[in-house]
Amino acid sequence: MPGKLVSDTSFVPDTDFRENGLESDKDVLGKADALLKRHAVGTETGGVPVLTDLLEDPAVAEANAELAREVFRRVMIEVEGRLAADLEARLKLHLVSQVHGAVLSALIDLRRELENAIASAVSEAMRHRQTK
Repeated sequence: MPGKLVSDTSFVPDTDFRENGLESDKDVLGKADALLKRHAVGTETGGVPVLTDLLEDPAVAEANAELAREVFRRVMIEVEGRLAADLEARLKLHLVSQVHGAVLSALIDLRRELENAIASAVSEAMRHRQTK
């Protein structure tokens, strides 16, 4: 059967094919080709690799995987750095107000204790002075 193969492996008949009166064979082949194309999975050739399909080289696949790991590692370092800085700033804002409140409360308590201690010391000194 004279004809030409194209890159997708479908058959293109020459004019000699038509002139020989084999039109019914052409119809059968065309219908079979259409049926195969309808049930094709993945590529245009129905999952059958042909010379135009690209196969991934294992070395290239490993290099791509290594590149993906390195990109992921760098992104994580960058994200962790930014998150750490953001977290530190937020904690600083939150803790500063809490520390100020705790220090103020401690100073108020200390002032009361100091006032009480001074009042007790003055009272004791006055009693000792009166008894002399």
